Amino acid sequence: MAYTLKAQSEQFRSGKNILASEIVQYVHGGATLDGSKFPKGIIEVGTLIARNQSTGKYEPFAEGSAGEEEGGGAILPEGFDNFYILNEDHDHDGESDAVTGAVIIEGSVYEAKLPVEVPATFKQANPNIHYVSHK
Repeated sequence: MAYTLKAQSEQFRSGKNILASEIVQYVHGGATLDGSKFPKGIIEVGTLIARNQSTGKYEPFAEGSAGEEEGGGAILPEGFDNFYILNEDHDHDGESDAVTGAVIIEGSVYEAKLPVEVPATFKQANPNIHYVSHK
């Protein structure tokens, strides 16, 4: 459960398990989700995030785009590091920052259970996360 400075209680809802192995490592010291960068509503388990180096807060991952001279295509966004995956849902109020420790930095996840298709640039940015797919 992510924590904010607002007092609140949440009803239990069943969740989905994205973990493909019991061996997983979570972010050290927690991660602050930038409340101004996430839309109001549920931030789903499996959301791809990255840390903005200038603020130190995590934002939803979005690929950058290369210029004409670089051959076009998708690249990692500039000014971001720590490309991780959330391992919990969070009911976001649309403004408050939230702190969570349930952020996967290493382990195996079921790719089909993630809310978005994982771009190759994200996979390359964190080779410690393995994506399991069954065909």
